[in-house]
Amino acid sequence: MEIGENEKRRARNQIWTAAEEYEFEPSLKTYDAEGRADLYWNTVAGCVRRDWDGALEALFVSFELSVDCQLYEQLTWLGLESAAFRREKDRRPALPALRRGYARRTLEEFARFPSDRPIHLLTAGRCREILGQDPELKGRDREVLNALDLPGDLDGDVLAERLRETLTAYFGYVPQDPARSKAADGPDTGKKRRIFGSQRGNRVHLPAVRGFGYGFGEHSRDLTGGSGPAPQRRLGDMSVTQSAEALRVYIASYFGTPLYAKEQVKKLERDLCVGDHKNCKLYYAQGGDDLDKSARGYAGAQRRAALKQMVKNKAAYDANLTRNHASIARLTARIRNAMLAHLQPTVVRTSAGILDAARVWRAAELDDDKVFNRTLRSDPGDLCVDILLDSSTSQTLRQETVSAQGYMIAESLTRCGIPVRVTAFCSLSGYTVMTRFRDYQETDRNENIFHYFTTGCNRDGLAVRALGRELEDAPCEHRLVIILSDAKPNDVIKVSRSGSYLDYVDRIGVLDTAREVRGVTRTGAAVICVFTGEDEDLPAARVIYGRNFTRIRKLDQFADTVGSLIQNQIRNL
Repeated sequence: MEIGENEKRRARNQIWTAAEEYEFEPSLKTYDAEGRADLYWNTVAGCVRRDWDGALEALFVSFELSVDCQLYEQLTWLGLESAAFRREKDRRPALPALRRGYARRTLEEFARFPSDRPIHLLTAGRCREILGQDPELKGRDREVLNALDLPGDLDGDVLAERLRETLTAYFGYVPQDPARSKAADGPDTGKKRRIFGSQRGNRVHLPAVRGFGYGFGEHSRDLTGGSGPAPQRRLGDMSVTQSAEALRVYIASYFGTPLYAKEQVKKLERDLCVGDHKNCKLYYAQGGDDLDKSARGYAGAQRRAALKQMVKNKAAYDANLTRNHASIARLTARIRNAMLAHLQPTVVRTSAGILDAARVWRAAELDDDKVFNRTLRSDPGDLCVDILLDSSTSQTLRQETVSAQGYMIAESLTRCGIPVRVTAFCSLSGYTVMTRFRDYQETDRNENIFHYFTTGCNRDGLAVRALGRELEDAPCEHRLVIILSDAKPNDVIKVSRSGSYLDYVDRIGVLDTAREVRGVTRTGAAVICVFTGEDEDLPAARVIYGRNFTRIRKLDQFADTVGSLIQNQIRNL
């Protein structure tokens, strides 16, 4: 976007007025989505310069050589906005109205261009709070937003320390060695640095981009201190370090070692990421507890949080060990009974075996040597089962329950000698991630299911489609898919139809998932659902799975409820 000179001058004057200082060139000026000077954010920037610039200098400098520099700066601005507003709202009567206007515009932009990037989710949550709404954040994200809701009466040093503590606790921030920063800057000029601009003629050594939210920022220098036109960036857009390849690396550091080679995944994307799933990506992860030691910043913090959840899952299961063992025993018995009924012995006539006296005459009169009987039994290896776990954020409050249910089903099937494969799915930053906890032949890896954790969104239709492709190589004639889901598909990548872009949510997501489930059943596989959601989502479950779903209200009912569902499907094989 080309920003006009008049708007540049207007932005400069807005910052000067708020800062009560006119002898500097602002290195950061902000604009709305139409390229107009953003009065609210330029006022905030000016107020922060006036009150806290010097105290915050070291914090901003410490971000410079970090790969997560942009994220740290955006999060810092989220906290600074809160502090500046609280300090200035009584002195500036128009400020609350300007803030509400900013919040409305931001949420409108978020609705048009949804994102699951942390800064965008937190920004949208803050804007909902500004408008008196629920921030629609849970767990860790809610904690971060509260931590960044800073009072305005803090002095600069305390404010900087509060921000530093939040970044360290939630995002793995490690302050940069000052010696590295000085070396990167070159010889010390002895001139005082300023975060929001320099005295006229001074160099600006800080990064070009300090993005926050949805809008535009203009920065007068780049990271190297080079001259030239000011870069104009959509605040929050991916930087160079967040290119397609960097995003893939980010997903890998978040979810762990890839299961398939890159070339194989690209082929799967060409085949599967079409139609309503165009522009989506796939990542297949090995569901272990390995932690990328080089992962830092947000990805590293989230990975560590996932590892903590894995420990909680196992601890919650062990806390009810007697009940869970009893459920596994009951479920195993029900599956065995269903298999025995399905594998009723079949008597066939052969030329060798047990003589059938009533047919002996046929050998002499009809020259028929098939006067012997032989009992044949079907092979239990004719059946294999896939368990698919919804691991999106909507399941956050049920992580211990879902992991326990997945484990108990897999353990019961394993005891019955039935091959089982367990996969979790979620979507993050355009990637639908399929995490494999165990494969058919890995009978000793059921405890890997406790590595289940939730994050991101869920593109149920693409996950079912991807699993359907893998079922083509299943080693059994009969295939059963058990999906543990809240039947609430929701993803940020929109669906393109007839030139329009539709949200992958509610009816669009439900009908797409139902279509993909029908596609799997047309291949001869059976699909059933263990519903984990709320009452309001029951109609969606019926649309997607028909009558082939059950709901477990209490874990004491788990074995009987799931057992009945599996029995019915085995009888229909």
